Amino acid sequence: MALGENIKKIRKEKKITQQELAKKMGISRSYLGDLENNRYNPSSKTLEMLAKKLGVSMLYLTTGKKTINDLNEDELKEGFNQVRKNFRKSNDSVNAFVERKLKALSNSELEFTVSQYLANILIFLQNSDTEDIRTLGAIIAQLNKYKESGKDENINQDELLEFIEGEAEFFKNFLKRYYSYDEGD
Repeated sequence: MALGENIKKIRKEKKITQQELAKKMGISRSYLGDLENNRYNPSSKTLEMLAKKLGVSMLYLTTGKKTINDLNEDELKEGFNQVRKNFRKSNDSVNAFVERKLKALSNSELEFTVSQYLANILIFLQNSDTEDIRTLGAIIAQLNKYKESGKDENINQDELLEFIEGEAEFFKNFLKRYYSYDEGD
């Protein structure tokens, strides 16, 4: 959409007449009409003033693409509803994955140590708050990501060691917080 068409569309969305907007801007109605019909290219100063007087972003004025600040209440609600739907869909997908993995685990014979580990994880999940679970999840995700890194010849071993030390410190701090351990005790 051309700039003039954007100006006209936004002006009409805001229910402002050409005469009203021209008066607010201190320009003639015919000049505003020429801008809306793409007969003139406005200066950057005029564009800034148009955006300000129309209460929209420069991006929306010049491209027709709205920023969050350009959205009206209904558009914001629709956007949040879409995010909520996407989150539910993603969450359903993760839940289905977890359910499949748990069924596979329950149908397999596990070593004693694996069974103990899984039992401890389940107890941890039941007794932890959201922040604890997020933190542990982040730690496990990082461990999964870098599990094979040590075997890769292209990985700088010093950087890997630095990463491992950082993760160990992070985990140590997590455990201190989780168990409310204070070094002064």
